[in-house]
Amino acid sequence: MSENTSENTSENPEENPEENGTAQPEKPQFVIPDDSSAFALCERAAWHLLEKKGIDLMVMDLRGRSDVCDFYVLCSASSATHVGALAKHAHNMMVAAGQKPKGLEGMTDGRWALLDFFDVVIHVFKADAREYFNLERLWGDAPQLEMDPEYFEDSAVIARHPDLNFSTAAGSDGNA
Repeated sequence: MSENTSENTSENPEENPEENGTAQPEKPQFVIPDDSSAFALCERAAWHLLEKKGIDLMVMDLRGRSDVCDFYVLCSASSATHVGALAKHAHNMMVAAGQKPKGLEGMTDGRWALLDFFDVVIHVFKADAREYFNLERLWGDAPQLEMDPEYFEDSAVIARHPDLNFSTAAGSDGNA
């Protein structure tokens, strides 16, 4: 009996992806927050969503996982009207900051609005739609960062966005 020094003792090459050439390349590991312009755009979008009382904001880092964009910004809304208001405000503020969207979807539907800014795609969901589509599960291997008004109190965040007034979001001063 010969000694097998391979870690995979299976004689079926389909069971050993390294030997049959089907091994998936390792996904690059990024750490967020970072100093990339795309992440700064995520922060800006999240802040503007918080200004209009966006709920459960999360950034998902899709670099190395998606060819479509680098980041998702996810936000929930309390009603169909709130979805539209959040999406319209985020769009207007991003355009005012010089960001031209590649595409807009669902801006008046009230269930799910999508704002595509190339490297960053903003999803604004009515709560039940976010639960149904569950992008957090679909992209479960992607690094995720929750953003709330307290996130924007960090000096590094403030330094990246000297033009934003971080006292205007719901919950940041108790008055919005």
